[in-house]
Amino acid sequence: MIKKCLLLMLLCGGHWLKAADPQAWVRQTVLDSGLIYDIPLDATKTINPFSAVLEIGEQGSLFQLFATGTAWDNNIYLLDSKLLRTYAPAASVEVETEDPYVRGDASSPNQIRRTRADRPFSVTITVSGLEPSGAEDAERYVYFACNGTNYDTTSYSGLNQSSYLIQESNLGNGTHIIGPVYHELTSASPSLGCGEQSYKIIRYASDGVPATILAEPKVEIWPVATATVENIEAGKLYIDRLPTLVLNLNHLYPDSRTYAQVYKGAAVLGTAGTMIGGTELRYGRHYNSDLVEEPTNVPQTQKISISDLSNYAYRDGTYTLEVITETPFFGRTTERLFHVTFQVDRIISARGQITSDEKPASPSP
Repeated sequence: MIKKCLLLMLLCGGHWLKAADPQAWVRQTVLDSGLIYDIPLDATKTINPFSAVLEIGEQGSLFQLFATGTAWDNNIYLLDSKLLRTYAPAASVEVETEDPYVRGDASSPNQIRRTRADRPFSVTITVSGLEPSGAEDAERYVYFACNGTNYDTTSYSGLNQSSYLIQESNLGNGTHIIGPVYHELTSASPSLGCGEQSYKIIRYASDGVPATILAEPKVEIWPVATATVENIEAGKLYIDRLPTLVLNLNHLYPDSRTYAQVYKGAAVLGTAGTMIGGTELRYGRHYNSDLVEEPTNVPQTQKISISDLSNYAYRDGTYTLEVITETPFFGRTTERLFHVTFQVDRIISARGQITSDEKPASPSP
């Protein structure tokens, strides 16, 4: 409820009081309770600032300016009236992503959620406490702005990065739904979006109260992970020991399990192969239930050497090498980041070695 903080000014509307001892007052009638309070004024002044004495009430208060007549007129005149209603805007914001992660209190208006650059999310804003018929914008609306901040794609930090406006509008009472939408960060491509989008709800400055942030939740946007493998060629026939490979993993999601696997045959999405030892990486609480330290909350970039691929492709034939990741998206089903199919034929190598060891026949005498 608003009581002392609301400053009212009622004008005498051009009525000059000429009595020797004029009297004037404002009568406040609280519509909720019917309480009445008379506030004395200086009738010699045409403008009398004053503070409401009683709480305005949910239904508002009626303020009436009264004054007595002149010395020969003892009548009481109603010079002006104004109906004022309280408005105390409130806003709640719910952000929904496919990742259950939340930083901060889940019920806080300033919580932080996260998602991946290729996945949609929704924002639900509920506004209440405004006065739709109010005379000022501050009574009818709250200000809404969506701002973006790009992070450094190496450190995944927004330090010293400037923000930019994505969209803005006025919101009235009610529920306002944004989405499902995809991120609107500026990036070289949508899949490389890296940064945050904030959703700010502000109460307009009014009644001597400065503009106030009611809620400002954020959504962190992380790039889509990628993988490359060096020193292996698609379709190539290997007739000797397979070379040492270098596995480059970029932007691994902070809640993910990633590994390389091999299986016999051509590439078939969804095939469960043999995991290559030393390539499995686990990040986040879901994949590290016994983790003592706080898990990382930013993407990870790693480089892994694979020197024993021959041990996983030791028979002749066609093989496929894949890099697989699991995340909160798509129900944690596997997603392929990279694949390459190659051939192994050690019989050719063995025959070549036998041929090279043969000695030329001795000439006949």
